Amino acid sequence: MLWLCILLPPLAPDALETLALWAMQWSSQVSRRVDADGAATLWLEIGASRQLFGDHDALRVHVATGLAQLGYAHQLGIAPTPQGAALLARAGIASAALTRAQLLQRLEPLPLALLALPGEQLAALHSAGLRRIGELLALPAASIARRFGPDASRYLQRLSGAAHEPLRYVRPPARFDNRCEFDEAITDTTALLFPLRRLLAGLEGFLRARDRAVQRYTLRLEHRHGATTRLVIGLARPSRDALQLQSLARERLAATTLTTPVHGLGVEAHELAQPLLQQGELFACAAQHSEQLQQVLDRLAARLGAGAVQALDSVAEHRPERAWHMHAAQLAAPATLPITLPDDAARALRAAAMAPERPCWLLPEPQPIDMPRLLLAGPERIESGWWDGADVARDYYLARGAHGARLWVFRDLRSGAWYVHGLWA
Repeated sequence: MLWLCILLPPLAPDALETLALWAMQWSSQVSRRVDADGAATLWLEIGASRQLFGDHDALRVHVATGLAQLGYAHQLGIAPTPQGAALLARAGIASAALTRAQLLQRLEPLPLALLALPGEQLAALHSAGLRRIGELLALPAASIARRFGPDASRYLQRLSGAAHEPLRYVRPPARFDNRCEFDEAITDTTALLFPLRRLLAGLEGFLRARDRAVQRYTLRLEHRHGATTRLVIGLARPSRDALQLQSLARERLAATTLTTPVHGLGVEAHELAQPLLQQGELFACAAQHSEQLQQVLDRLAARLGAGAVQALDSVAEHRPERAWHMHAAQLAAPATLPITLPDDAARALRAAAMAPERPCWLLPEPQPIDMPRLLLAGPERIESGWWDGADVARDYYLARGAHGARLWVFRDLRSGAWYVHGLWA
C-alpha cells in the first residue's frame, strides 16, 4: 500500500467532512483525523489509483493543485505507512518513499521533534541522549516500551511499518447534504461563490466515489430570521463536474436578490443519476461541441429561468400547425452511427430530394388573403384530422407575394378561401 497524507490547519467539522468527500475522487480508502490542537489530517491510499491517475508524482500534483484552488493551506507526504507519510509531510520532504527501506532511509537523519509523540516523551528521549529518529528506531521495541511506554512503542512500529495502522475509513452517504456557516452575515450573492466552490468540490468527489452524477441539485441559503431560500439548479444532462455545476449556480445567484442576510450555505443532491460519458476518440470533436453547446443552454436557463429557453421538435402529424411542439432546450446525446446499406442510403436521399419545401416560419394562425397572382409550385394536398374533429382539407402552394416574398399558401377545399400559413425570410 502507498499512502498520501494531507496535513491541514484547524478546520470546522463540516469543512473537513466536505474535504474528505472531495478526496474520494482519487481513492476509495480515505481516513480523517483531528488532533487535540484542532489540526486536521487526511490519508488517501493511492497505490490502487496509479493506473487511473498516473504515478504518485502526477497524483500528488493533482491533489496539490485542487487544494490550492480551494484555498486550503496544506503539506503533503507519500510513504508506505500512514504515519510515515504524515511525518514526511511535517518534515516538508517532497520526494515519495515507495518502500519501507526508502522510508527508513528518509527518517534516519530527521530530528525527534517531528515525531507525533507527547512532549514529555520527547523530553525523555532527549534526556536519554537520542537526537535522531534513526537512533530511536534502531532500539528493540521491547526496550522502547519498557523505558518510554507502550504507546510510544506502538507508534514507532506503525511509523516504520512493523505494525499495521488501524484506520477508520470515510463512507460516502446515500445522499449529499453538506453545509457551512459564516461568522458574519453575507448580503451579496457574489460572496457566496467561494464557499460554494468548496461545497461543490465535495459534491464532485462524492459523485465520483459512487460513480454517479446529478441532473439537479439545490442551494440552501440559510437566514437567521425567516425561511430558508432554496434555489433548484437544473441541468439538461447529468453531470458531476464541479466547475460546470458552479457556473450554473453563479448564473442563478446573479439573478437572485437577497432580502435577508445569509448566515449559512448548504448544497443538497438527493437524486443521483448515471453519468453520461462522452466518447473519447473517433467522434470526440462532435461530442465535445455538443457538450459545450448544452452547457451554454444550461447557463441561459439558469440565468433566465427554466421555461425561458425552449426548442422545437417535430411530431408525427400531417397538419402543419400540429407537426411541432416546444420543449425544454436539450441536445440529443451523441449516438453511434448506424450501419446503412447503400440501397437504403440511396432511397433516403431520393426521398429527401422529393420532399416538398417547407418554411421555417409558420404564422400562429392562417391568415385569409386574396388568391395569389403567381403560384410557383404545388399543389400539395393535405387531408387529415378526421379522428379528432379538427380535420382539414387543403391544397398548399408556394407563391410569390406582392413585395417579392415567398409565401406558403393554401386553398381550403371546402370553402374555396385562400390563406397564407407560412413564409420564408
